[in-house]
Amino acid sequence: MREPHLRIPSLIGEPVPALRSVDLLTGDHPRRPYPDPHRFRNSIWLRGAVFIAVLAVAIVLCVSAAAAIVGLPIPTDSLVIPWTELIAAAGSYVVLTFVMESRVWPYEIAPRRWLGLLKGALLGLILVSLCIGVLALTGVYRIDSVNPGYNPWRDLLVIGLVAAVAEEILMRGVLFRLVEEGLGTWGAVGVSAIVFGASHLGNPDATLWGAIAIAIEAGILFAALYALTRSLWWCIGLHFAWNIAEGPLFGSVVSGTGAGNSWFGSSWSGPSILTGGQFGLEASIVPVVLLGILGVGLLVYLQRHKMIVAPIWTRRARLSATGQQA
Repeated sequence: MREPHLRIPSLIGEPVPALRSVDLLTGDHPRRPYPDPHRFRNSIWLRGAVFIAVLAVAIVLCVSAAAAIVGLPIPTDSLVIPWTELIAAAGSYVVLTFVMESRVWPYEIAPRRWLGLLKGALLGLILVSLCIGVLALTGVYRIDSVNPGYNPWRDLLVIGLVAAVAEEILMRGVLFRLVEEGLGTWGAVGVSAIVFGASHLGNPDATLWGAIAIAIEAGILFAALYALTRSLWWCIGLHFAWNIAEGPLFGSVVSGTGAGNSWFGSSWSGPSILTGGQFGLEASIVPVVLLGILGVGLLVYLQRHKMIVAPIWTRRARLSATGQQA
């Protein structure tokens, strides 16, 4: 019988993952003794550095190949750039997991778990709709018109597919997962949330408060969801629907990326702490409070059900005392 603390809630709708009792990593992770005779190759820092190096090289090669085929310099607003980011991120993750970590179809992205994509998307649509609904009830948000001529395909690719896949691979598949091996789940949540928020500071209309808001409402929530499901499918689906519902559907600015087109023409009235100002819905206090509470609630659930990975020094102490392998 599997231990109760390894159960995933029935609402996830997936079988219990093969989490090991010592380190709570999925069963496809290599089992390593302590001390590890291959600790350099298995180093968190080396794997992270290799991923970044492969990602940089892949982007350069993809852009160069596209330029050679087209025969012209590629404009920065070309759709070639987002496709390049998508291919480079996915290819770099393959190198990290298949080559560096010797994993075959990593559990977090296993094809048999693809339904998590739809479940995450449904969750994202519900959460954004909830926040919009609260703002509508308070008179902050209002739908003024419908735009049937809106062409969504570019937005579906750029702020939907590419942002969801590339950012979730980087933030949860690589950063969260590697940091968790060292600092444990709590450390990984903190580091990935801060980095996720800070990564949006480069957007055209970015604000410091907007970055902090994203770190709280999305960084914590997405990290908690990954820790609960151990599924990039869930996180990608949530991220995709979040962006699409926020921008193309309800007409908000997405993460300070500037005004865009949408199916619904909307108007926002009230103080920027409610509207989000130039950064968009994500800088509103409403999603910060509602989704922040949800994220923290999931983490409390994980803690109570012993689904939190301990820091490496704690795990090493356990291994030294029992003689087990991680």
